[in-house]
Amino acid sequence: MFRQDVALYRPRPSIILVPLLLTALTSCAPEPASDNPTRETLPNGAVLVRYPTLPAVDSVGPEVIEARVDLKFGSLEGDDPNVTFGDVRSVQAASDGTIYVLDEQAAEVRVFDSSGEYQRTIARRGEGPGEIGAANGILLSGDTLLWIHDTRQWTIIGVDPIGAEIRRFVNPVMSFGPIWDGVFDHRGRYWRTTTHGEDDPGFPPPPGLSSWSERWYYKSYDLSSGATDSVYVGEASFRSYAYSTPAGWGFLPLPHEATELIEVNPSGGFWRAHTGSYRIVRTGEGGDTLVVIEAGLPIQRVTDEDRTAYAESIIDDRPDLRREAEEVAAVMPDIKPILDGLFVDDEGRLWVERVTPRDAPAFYDRYSEDGGYLGSVRLAFEAAGPIWVQHGSIYTWVVDEFEVPYVVRASVS
Repeated sequence: MFRQDVALYRPRPSIILVPLLLTALTSCAPEPASDNPTRETLPNGAVLVRYPTLPAVDSVGPEVIEARVDLKFGSLEGDDPNVTFGDVRSVQAASDGTIYVLDEQAAEVRVFDSSGEYQRTIARRGEGPGEIGAANGILLSGDTLLWIHDTRQWTIIGVDPIGAEIRRFVNPVMSFGPIWDGVFDHRGRYWRTTTHGEDDPGFPPPPGLSSWSERWYYKSYDLSSGATDSVYVGEASFRSYAYSTPAGWGFLPLPHEATELIEVNPSGGFWRAHTGSYRIVRTGEGGDTLVVIEAGLPIQRVTDEDRTAYAESIIDDRPDLRREAEEVAAVMPDIKPILDGLFVDDEGRLWVERVTPRDAPAFYDRYSEDGGYLGSVRLAFEAAGPIWVQHGSIYTWVVDEFEVPYVVRASVS
């Protein structure tokens, strides 16, 4: 599981986007409860869909599916090393239920059938065709092409179901996180975010609160022509709090920081949201607003008790950071985020992840491209990484009490 402790915390970006998003916190007041959404056409031609109410994250009923694990495989130890995973980074599934698993520790892509039985390994560590130096993600294109992000060669490699290399191209954005977040759209273009700025506080940063901004882009690579292009999506602002002690330095987390979320829509354009309110916007590639989704969910405010609890949680572990913890508590925002993430599934549906209480299951609302609500999904398990929704099922992995990963599938159809 990818956890962040006090010393390893990395700040999340807060992107300043078009005015429609900037006004999110003030223009999304709850409306009276109603069973039916309202639709109206805005002056620019965009469609605004308002939902006076949505199911609560702890609710049950016909609108909320509880996704339960129907397949789990892996092993703490055993005779077959192919079903023992060291560090799962991606899980993908074909239409016939075949499952592809990337084990980053072994630098292998293993193939399993729909019942979790091991079939073969189609990529291994090496420098030859179809081999990888290190990888942090895979993406399945249809049932015939599996893309692998090789972080050692800065290359994206496409292999067929038996592991033969079909093609490769150099990653147009030379950076990566724990899990690959690249996207291929329906026009055969690969997309990845990149930023440019000049006022970064440097590394290591000065002690205390630092703020800086960067220009935020989505860069694309056309698989047919080899052409690259960029789409400017706004100005990104960042905050971090660094500390320095005789024993070393590190970062303190900044709780409840609001951010902008941007997700490539494979059929064209982007989905955007501000985590401080329930307002999601679909834009074209040129930035024109097409659809706006609003829901009347109450705003959660940061209380004095929240600030005190945060400071005490740091001090209990690090008494020497009392002053720093209290300084961070004082600059915490006034509003708690409502949203936690966005992604688009293989059928083009938007999944909107809401913030849930600590230790509560993850909860998602689903929408069509025109803003139609398609129901909500609550996970009946704790995912240890991102989820991928393919062919009516959720694919991800979980870890046990010994931090051993197991691949899981849960139906949502």
